[in-house]
Amino acid sequence: MSGFTKIIQKDLDKLESSIDELMSTRVNYIKDIVTYIIKSGGKRVRPVLVMLCSKLCGYKGKKHVAYAAIIEFIHTATLLHDDVVDNAKTRRGLSTVNTVWGNEPSVLVGDFLYSRSFELMSRDGNNEILKTISQVTTALSEGEILEIVKTADVGTTEKDYYEIIGNKTAVLFGAACEIGAILGERSQGERKALRNFGYNLGIAFQLMDDVLDYTSFNHVLGKRVGTDLKEGKVTLPLIYILNNSNEKDRAYIESIFDKQKITQRDFDRVRKIIEKNGGIAYAMDATEKHLDKAKKYLDMFPASHYKTALLELADYMLKREM
Repeated sequence: MSGFTKIIQKDLDKLESSIDELMSTRVNYIKDIVTYIIKSGGKRVRPVLVMLCSKLCGYKGKKHVAYAAIIEFIHTATLLHDDVVDNAKTRRGLSTVNTVWGNEPSVLVGDFLYSRSFELMSRDGNNEILKTISQVTTALSEGEILEIVKTADVGTTEKDYYEIIGNKTAVLFGAACEIGAILGERSQGERKALRNFGYNLGIAFQLMDDVLDYTSFNHVLGKRVGTDLKEGKVTLPLIYILNNSNEKDRAYIESIFDKQKITQRDFDRVRKIIEKNGGIAYAMDATEKHLDKAKKYLDMFPASHYKTALLELADYMLKREM
């Protein structure tokens, strides 16, 4: 990600010390877990968006670094909860917190990060940002629950899928960008434009995640490929195939979800069916469309190094391998 982060490198350096400072707690056990997951090599896309959008909107203060850390806290809390729900074993190439420490600490430390985030925001006193993040955390929970409801449901529609990833992923991207506009005291129109830019960027980000789960390799992705299928997640490449393949292939995919355990052989066969019938190409096309849509929301902002960096970040979404 270095290409579009050079102009905010100083702020990114401050972010790491800000994270250490803001997650202060008397309970070292909490700090050990938070340090383990936050320092485990995350891409920091959401904090980068807070910083770039703040600069794009002419913000000259220092609060954007703290809010970037808060956004990372909230994201990390969702990861901790997701890994427990999914019974995930690896993330970013490391054992998950629930694997190392257990489910109870994972859930409770996730709760701590949510609580800490709201404590910090209420202390700052920016009601507009507090309201925005409150709405987002509600949506995140709704997205997680909807995903559980739709687990192994071969009747999942594209509309269902976009509602899930919109709530689970895209709303936080949107909020990260909107915070920049709020700090820069920009108009409601500009706030909405940046929120929509982030939302569509987040949709594209999740689409690529779902594609990579069928096309990447374990050592590149940082988790086992095929995880979505094994966890019963019906993502866009699979939804497309269920609606656009022959009866034999469709029946085989449907039978997969009736199995107690999905094997590597099952995954390999499903991957071949998806590739053969254009499921990957379809999802990639959807990714490009959302990125194009995202970029258009930046049209109202004048040319600047920060706008260029945001456009480059959008392009990066299509090229990333993890």
